[in-house]
Amino acid sequence: MLNRRKTGILLLILVIILLSGVSSAVEPKRVAIIPFKINSDRDLSFLRDGIGDMLSSRLSWKDRVIVLEKEAVQDALSSVSASINEKLATEIGNSLHADYVVFGSLTVFGNSVSLDATIVDVSGKKPPITIFNQSHGMDEVIPKINEFAMEINRKVFGRILVSKKVSNQPSSSRGMYVHPDRLIDESATNSELSEVNPSFVVTPPKKRAGGLFWKSRKFKTYIKGMALGDVDGDKKTEIVFISENRIYIYRNTKRRLSKIREISGGTYDSFISVDVADINGNEKAEIFVTNLHKRQNTLSSFVLEWNGSDFIPICKDEKWYYRTIDIPARGQVLFGQRRGIPDVFLPGVYELAWRSGRGYEPVEKVKLPPDLNVYSFNLGDIMNKGEEMIVAFDEADYLKIFNRSGSEEEWKSDKYYGGSLNYLEQKPNMTSHESKYIYIPQRIFIKDIDNDGKNEVIIVKNYYGTGSRLFTRFRKFTSSEIQSLSWDGLGLALNWKTRKIHGYVSDYAIADFDNDGKEELIATVVTKTSSIFSKGNSSIISYDLFEPQRNKV
Repeated sequence: MLNRRKTGILLLILVIILLSGVSSAVEPKRVAIIPFKINSDRDLSFLRDGIGDMLSSRLSWKDRVIVLEKEAVQDALSSVSASINEKLATEIGNSLHADYVVFGSLTVFGNSVSLDATIVDVSGKKPPITIFNQSHGMDEVIPKINEFAMEINRKVFGRILVSKKVSNQPSSSRGMYVHPDRLIDESATNSELSEVNPSFVVTPPKKRAGGLFWKSRKFKTYIKGMALGDVDGDKKTEIVFISENRIYIYRNTKRRLSKIREISGGTYDSFISVDVADINGNEKAEIFVTNLHKRQNTLSSFVLEWNGSDFIPICKDEKWYYRTIDIPARGQVLFGQRRGIPDVFLPGVYELAWRSGRGYEPVEKVKLPPDLNVYSFNLGDIMNKGEEMIVAFDEADYLKIFNRSGSEEEWKSDKYYGGSLNYLEQKPNMTSHESKYIYIPQRIFIKDIDNDGKNEVIIVKNYYGTGSRLFTRFRKFTSSEIQSLSWDGLGLALNWKTRKIHGYVSDYAIADFDNDGKEELIATVVTKTSSIFSKGNSSIISYDLFEPQRNKV
């Protein structure tokens, strides 16, 4: 009897221990970084962005610390006019459901620089951590920001990092105009210490066998758009990409790009987008180029097709914006929209079909919400309920889901996606005395990539460096990701994302890029846009896609 009682007590203790372990599972801490106030007689906004990026990269900790997105913080600050102090920072933190808030200021007067930074615990349980530094030039400021981040990690999150070695640059005013992270010696170690033993450093994972990632040589141009398909009828996939007024056609042969054709446009041509699809059904994909004649400010789009020896126009001077969309239930479908004066888009998106001898003609108007254009949407069973719906970007780069008639909004994301540098200029009119930039949204793909019977939404997300989506006349994206989202019953939730890509993703696709019978994820990455003074820099990258191994029933 006594042994049974002891056994029962031991089991009860074991259950309590297990339950306490479950209940003690730590939720990730949420950190909001308020953009630092810059006090200066010159525009040093890039320093504010650089300091924010620097702190974000050093405080982020997988599954432990989440740094809130800039857009969410900016939204919370939209109604704030007073200077940020500890009390106001706490209020902002509460509105964002953040655990900690970082804020500060940078004052530049001549060659003198003052840094003042603080992190506050929104709950009030821990005292604020502050740093103040005065120096000549940026030489001492950047290491102080680095130390500040390390002190936060150590005191607040119990995390120890190996410090980056700061380059010993001579003190000069030039340092003030360099992005903060550029002042850090990137060859130095910044590895996270292992949780198994603080003496261990977590090294990068070893490369796995196989071609998981591929990158092309650099192209000395700004690639604006890209599409893939069998354009010459040889049963192999080609890649077609465009610059401002030039078309490039290549094939990936044994992981090397070989050029098939390079086609120049006219002096006044400005290529907006390119699409590739076999719409006329002759087993050779047509090349649809949406083109704006800059001098006339009218559309002069055209379609090229392989005739056995060259790519020739089968339609010229067309007044359509073209976009082909791969709809899961239907395959490749061609859509078009007209341009107006002064409006860059006339109301109405139409499905276009090939009519022998007459070209591509509208056959049906697509039911869409009035604010969408031909570039901003896709159609498919997004919620995996057997019902086709509309997923689209709005003008502010939020993702939205509508019912198929477009009459009801079912869901809207709480964060930005997409992000494009490709724009159309709407000229001044009677109601607006200033021209407006209308940015062309990124593509949206709906596809069951992992063959689990459920559709995923594949999107790109470009992260801005200087400027922002709030400023329609100036954008600069410095890094990017491609993400897979799936409907989880409440919204589109993240499945996976690529590692950060250095540069701006101008376009992307899912296709059998290397003709091995398997699809890849392909993107054009721009590291430098073109100008009248210099050429751009772009590359093409691809990721192999593997179907996950599933347990057989």
